[in-house]
Amino acid sequence: MKKVLLAGATGHLGRHIFRELKLQRYEVRVLARHLKKAQALFPDPEELILADATRPHELEGCCTDIDVVISAMGKNLSLRHQNAGSFHEIDYEANLHLLKEAEQAGVKQFIYVSAFGAGRFPQLAYFQAHADFENALRHSSLTYTILKPVALFSMLEGMAIMARRGHIGQLGQGDSLINPIYDGDVASIAVSSIGNASQTIELGGPATYTRRELAQLVCEAASYNGRVTEIPFDYVETLLPFVRLLSRTLYDKLAVMAAVSKVDCIAPAVGQFSLEAYFELEPQLSA
Repeated sequence: MKKVLLAGATGHLGRHIFRELKLQRYEVRVLARHLKKAQALFPDPEELILADATRPHELEGCCTDIDVVISAMGKNLSLRHQNAGSFHEIDYEANLHLLKEAEQAGVKQFIYVSAFGAGRFPQLAYFQAHADFENALRHSSLTYTILKPVALFSMLEGMAIMARRGHIGQLGQGDSLINPIYDGDVASIAVSSIGNASQTIELGGPATYTRRELAQLVCEAASYNGRVTEIPFDYVETLLPFVRLLSRTLYDKLAVMAAVSKVDCIAPAVGQFSLEAYFELEPQLSA
């Protein structure tokens, strides 16, 4: 049985990947920054390494005796998360440090969760960081799997919180299309990729929605019957330069949201779990 190092195990997607690895009886070494979050994982990982991957010296030896590295490590796009570090530092540099450590340790495979559209918006820090690491991984000595989910169900949690507070909006008229995918489906695909040849896989869910339909579904799940405010793109684009002066992190996140909300984001439908079923099962959406 292969031994796996999982980075980003304490995030929404990372927890799903961790559970799937344990179900498949892999021996898992978790790389995490925060002890309390890592201790909340269930069942316990076989090994736990506390390290900040943006500091390469803290990673020394983390990949010893590891066969496969899976990285779901990245900066959270939610506006509610004010974690330090830029997309370049976390999504690119931290993963690059881990990749170099994996190469030195003789790891066979690196599975990376990237972003659908990486390379499509080179002017945006979020996508550029993912695209840059994808390029580094493809040119490494390791067999690789690059997973590119179009959007995760868990990303809708922030919308649900806003709906419960009576402050939910959508950018533009909400006519563009998207087919988000369940985090658990991405996790299953990640783990099933262990041992496969190098590949890049775009991942979408089984159903396609307009952004307006997505907002309405979130409102229903959050028991919100009020109005969804339409925020014109012109208004957001006028504000973005001023936001950049105040907070580069907030600017980078808002710029991503504005860019992807204008275009259709549809990936091959490989997910099995429906968004409606997710809303019924996830208590944080209706709590």
